[in-house]
Amino acid sequence: MLTTGAAFTREPFELERLLALAVGFTEMVALWWCYFQRLEAIGAEAAATPEDAGAVGFWGTWTLTLIVLALIGIAVGDEMAIAHPGDDATLGFTVLTFGGPAQFLLAQVIFTREAVGHVPPSRSLALAALAILAVVTSPLALIVGIAASTAVLVAVAIADTMGDRNQAPSMLG
Repeated sequence: MLTTGAAFTREPFELERLLALAVGFTEMVALWWCYFQRLEAIGAEAAATPEDAGAVGFWGTWTLTLIVLALIGIAVGDEMAIAHPGDDATLGFTVLTFGGPAQFLLAQVIFTREAVGHVPPSRSLALAALAILAVVTSPLALIVGIAASTAVLVAVAIADTMGDRNQAPSMLG
C-alpha cells in the first residue's frame, strides 16, 4: 500500500496514473480477499486438531514466506505501472506483474493441498490465465499488464466468495 501511494505521489498528476493507482488498489483488495476469505479459514480449521497442527504450521510458514515474496514482486510491478503507465512492458515487469500473483496463488495451492488434500479449481484456472495473459499483454503498456493480472485476482476472490455461500472452508473446491 505504501509503495503504491509513494509511486503515485512522486510523479505529476495524470489521469492514466490515477487509473493505474485505482487498479493497484483493487489488486491489493483482491489479494487480501483471496488470503482472508479462504486461506486463513482453511488453516484455522485444519490446525484445530492437535495431530494436524504441526503440519499446518510447517506448511503455513513456508507458504507464507512465498506469499510475502510474491507481494513484494507485485508491489514493484505496480509501482512501475503507476509511475509510468503508458510505457511498454519489459520482461522484468511482466515477470513481476504476472509472476508475483502466480507465486501468491501457487503458495495457496501448496498450502490447501497439504492442509485439506485438494486444490481449489479457481487457483489452477487463475494460474493458467496468468500465464496466457503474460504472453498476450507483453507487447502492451504497463497499465494493461496490471489490469490483466488484477482481473485474474478479482475473479479468484469472486470465486472464493461464491463458493463460500454453500460450503464450509475445508470443503471448498
